[in-house]
Amino acid sequence: MMIRQFLVATPLLLTITPALALDPPLADPPEIEKMVRKTENYTFEYGYPKSLVRDSQLSDYLKKDRDKEYTRFSTEADRDHTNSAAIAGNRPRLLPYDYQVHWREEADIPTYRSMVQHWYGFYGGAHGIYGAKSWIWNKVTNQMIKPKSLFYSTEAFDQALEKGFCKQLNIQRAEKRGQPVTTDSDDSFDQCIPASDQTIILGSTTGSGFDMIKICAGPYAAGPYVEGDYQVDLPVTQAIIDTVKPAYRQSFSIKR
Repeated sequence: MMIRQFLVATPLLLTITPALALDPPLADPPEIEKMVRKTENYTFEYGYPKSLVRDSQLSDYLKKDRDKEYTRFSTEADRDHTNSAAIAGNRPRLLPYDYQVHWREEADIPTYRSMVQHWYGFYGGAHGIYGAKSWIWNKVTNQMIKPKSLFYSTEAFDQALEKGFCKQLNIQRAEKRGQPVTTDSDDSFDQCIPASDQTIILGSTTGSGFDMIKICAGPYAAGPYVEGDYQVDLPVTQAIIDTVKPAYRQSFSIKR
């Protein structure tokens, strides 16, 4: 699992590894386009499947995003280490920063390609942080759009998913904690969270339309860091399709 490798390879100070739920990219993808830069101040890694390179417009987008992220991260890392060294005195040197981005394809349907960007960052401190972002590539207009923009209302989206999402989230919480969740608790980690505030990944079991939705909550979103992230997989229902904007509705189908 890619993110598990991230946690092992990075100089973390905690000995507790959080449980991971999010679907990771393969540990050793058969074909990967990867850029790695390593200095005394940082390690930067950015990769994506070579299958995505076949789309020249998407390939150009990923390369530009890679270069932008590298410039941002390397500038910040060099600045922080330079400033730290200037005031460090006899204190230990600031640990090298680490930033890793790996893309995977979630679904490929007519007109759209659903993609997930896994990321991991370490900027000093007790431990790193990780998570995922999701995007939809429009193969006709050659534009990247956010899945949330396909729905006309976050409130309607949350209402359509709430019952199934909250139930499955609490089942996973109970499994990780070894005890049922107290639904009337004042603890925020016992309460349900808005699905629309999390990472929304659109999937397909048929290749013809989006019929699955994955809601991914990163560390601290639904539980303490040690619990890791959460991923709830839900079938697309008519109630969900009713929240989709008319322009995108033909790309969704009810999960059979």
